[in-house]
Amino acid sequence: MATRVRSFWRTPPGKIAWLAICLGSIVVLLGAWWYLTRPGGGISPLFLPPPDEVLDAFVRLLSRPYLGSTLGQHIAASLEVVMTGWLAAGLVGLPLGIAMGWWRKARWVAFPIFQVLRPVPPLAWIPLAIVWLGIGESARVFVVFIAAIVPWVMNSMQAVYSIDALLVSAALTLGANDRQILTRVVCRTALPTLVAGARISLGNAWTTLVAAELLAATSGLGYIALNASRTLEIGILLVAMAIIGVLGALFSVIMQLVTRIVAPWSRANAEGA
Repeated sequence: MATRVRSFWRTPPGKIAWLAICLGSIVVLLGAWWYLTRPGGGISPLFLPPPDEVLDAFVRLLSRPYLGSTLGQHIAASLEVVMTGWLAAGLVGLPLGIAMGWWRKARWVAFPIFQVLRPVPPLAWIPLAIVWLGIGESARVFVVFIAAIVPWVMNSMQAVYSIDALLVSAALTLGANDRQILTRVVCRTALPTLVAGARISLGNAWTTLVAAELLAATSGLGYIALNASRTLEIGILLVAMAIIGVLGALFSVIMQLVTRIVAPWSRANAEGA
């Protein structure tokens, strides 16, 4: 019996079984939520509204503007801040990380700085963002940039630094120069890890959304959540949180698809292992 239990949990489920498990988990969660928040269920609607009230709040956000903007406009505002900060971090962090991994002197100069800055949480940068950039959109983008740049740099550096030296030696033997080795051998081999770094960076940027929209935002999902918490509109707050979670999961799926497209050999190696 013990062997059967272990094999059940360790055996990857098929697509239909996986879908059934996911749907079953959602049904159980919704059932427990409804049971605990029903009249006399033990949890006051003031702290956690029942599912039907949250659904009504979602319909309300869809049907009419909230805080002066439609739900689509709030989502677009948040996406603009996050994507701008994430892409700016990539433009700086990706080449910097590759340079730190490939050239020893670049690593000597830049790596100690990032070792000092990496433990500082993005929230700690908000006062400086206000002093340097005010309380407009630039400050919000800056906070997201800070959250996103460290994974870009560190993963890019590690991806290049951990390349097998035999590959580099083989390329040198064939007469490749330093630039050709970096672009055609090292970066191509490190591509799955580079994309993984981009995925982690995007996750960091998205989870910093609410903190960034503390800076006098007038629209956005984080702005909805913060305002709803002040006015005790818990249904609206839960809807905003759910949308943030769903979009974050969607970003993760998109980055997985990007990895499969740009580096299909990494998937083949993982399946072979």
